[in-house]
Amino acid sequence: MALTMTGHYLRNNPNQPGLNVRVIFMLSFVSGVAYGSQVVVPPKINAVLGKNVTLSCRVQVDTNLSLTQSSWERKLPTGWVTMAVYNPMFGISIPPEYERRLSFRSPSAHDATIVLEDVGFADIGVYTCKVATFPLGNTQASTTISVLVEPKVYVSAGSTALIDGGNETTVATCISERARPPADVSWETNLYGTSEAHMQDDANGTTTTRVHYTWKPTRHTQGNTLTCVVKHPALQSDFRIPYIVNVQFAPDVLVLGYDGDWYVGRENVQLKCHAKANPPAQHFRWIRLDGEIPDGAEVLNSSLVFMRPLKKNDSGVYRCEVANDIGLHSRDISIRVQDMSQKQMTSSMAIAGAVMGAVLALFLIIVFTIVLLTARKTPPPTYTDKVIDLPPTHKPPPPYTERPPAIPLASQVASFSQARQMERRYELAEHVPGRVARQDIQSLSHHSLSYQEWICHQNGADRIYINHREHYV
Repeated sequence: MALTMTGHYLRNNPNQPGLNVRVIFMLSFVSGVAYGSQVVVPPKINAVLGKNVTLSCRVQVDTNLSLTQSSWERKLPTGWVTMAVYNPMFGISIPPEYERRLSFRSPSAHDATIVLEDVGFADIGVYTCKVATFPLGNTQASTTISVLVEPKVYVSAGSTALIDGGNETTVATCISERARPPADVSWETNLYGTSEAHMQDDANGTTTTRVHYTWKPTRHTQGNTLTCVVKHPALQSDFRIPYIVNVQFAPDVLVLGYDGDWYVGRENVQLKCHAKANPPAQHFRWIRLDGEIPDGAEVLNSSLVFMRPLKKNDSGVYRCEVANDIGLHSRDISIRVQDMSQKQMTSSMAIAGAVMGAVLALFLIIVFTIVLLTARKTPPPTYTDKVIDLPPTHKPPPPYTERPPAIPLASQVASFSQARQMERRYELAEHVPGRVARQDIQSLSHHSLSYQEWICHQNGADRIYINHREHYV
């Protein structure tokens, strides 16, 4: 492109040879700087106080150019100072004031990177990488070094112990000391506490950050973890410090060993007293609330051991007391010693049930047999069995207009007496032969029964009397 521009200019200005030479030289120089070589450095470098820092400088040179020299310079209030020089023919040159701390990493025609050791605050400033090529001349690029101070991170416990049920207190403090710039400090946890940050400026532009975590302690969160998280540009990754929450509480007591099946004669039984406490329990005690500890029962460590077979009087209410530095708690358990085991009781109940079932079955068989035999010995029915007393509603009464006049009560009594006399005579007629008896009965039946509207129905030797007005059979 530069050659094209040069040719175009010469064609348009053929009568100015001196000016043409100067234009050709300037265009060639600009073309070499823009397209012949290039220096690449990062725009900004963060160095960590007391550690090494790398100042990268990559050189891109065309094949038609030759590298004559590369160097690093630093800008000071008094002017620019050369720090290091690399010449392909004459080698490396470093001034005495930087000779101990500065070096080229791998000098070549394409790399002018240097390493600066033990960086301090005095190294903050602007640095320039220069490259000289023939025939273009110098090409350069600048970068700025900032010195970061890596924080010192640690966690400190609160000033008071965490007691179950106590007031809100500082559990722990996450500290980021002398950081530049200030560090980002936080707590990670599943507890429902609060965080409070305090920042303090130190010398050399550093800052100390403290984050307190405040919480109301409970025994259920014993052993949970708080994590202090610190983020800072000088750290390659987040800095994380775990902190285990230590909550002190009185013993939680649990009594084991009684399965509800203690019986007379059972052996190798004991009551075990378990306690969860912080700090650990230091005192265990067994007592009996309804009397003295029975003979043959001994306290071994935290257990009440029965050294002999159980007796009936071993039944009672026992208490285990456990204490630590925080307090004393206890647990009661009621023991009942039965005459026999549940297995034996179950077997006895099964046998008793079987016996009762057999007796009940035998009783039912006997009752059924008696009923059957009694039914077979019952005599045949007589004619009186055919007189059936039906309720008045068996047959609806006749209409009111068809009813005969009511019979006075005295007449009804007389009629009922005459009916009984007729029935008696009929019974006698069954045993006394002759017309006289039958005629008398017929005569009585004609007068008395017709008065009460009784009608006789005869079926062979049996007679049935029906009163249609009263609906009785």
